[in-house]
Amino acid sequence: MEIDDPRLEQAHKRMTERIEQYEERIVTVLRAHLAAEQSLNYLLTAARRRKRGRTFSGKWYVAKGLFVKEMTEELWEVLKVGNDLRNAIGHGDKQGTIENKIAELRKAYIAANTPQQKKYIEEMTEKQMVTSAFSHCSSHITVAADRVEKEKG
Repeated sequence: MEIDDPRLEQAHKRMTERIEQYEERIVTVLRAHLAAEQSLNYLLTAARRRKRGRTFSGKWYVAKGLFVKEMTEELWEVLKVGNDLRNAIGHGDKQGTIENKIAELRKAYIAANTPQQKKYIEEMTEKQMVTSAFSHCSSHITVAADRVEKEKG
């Protein structure tokens, strides 16, 4: 194959696009996951629970055990599935595994919302859905943390 073969140029373009998509996926998931972890930290601090030395999963478990009324079982599941997605990306799992985790997150996010919102969630891009799913949970956790903080005074 010659260096000026058009197939090489096409292959290079496709690979560059795949890398850009993968980078966007990584950044989107990590940013959203970090924001959710910060909201968990806020809730644990407000409830006077230890957060240092705990993984996201450990913080999730302790926070879920607080039984805050602002969080439903479905929202806790969104966070759990979102963490599984983050772990799949962070540990370099295969693309197929990551695609499945994204589908699971969308399914969990739809289950945590009203039937009317289902259509909009289904139409979201991957980036929109990931950001929205984590933000939705983080908002509920933040409201819970605000309430707990006021109650503990």
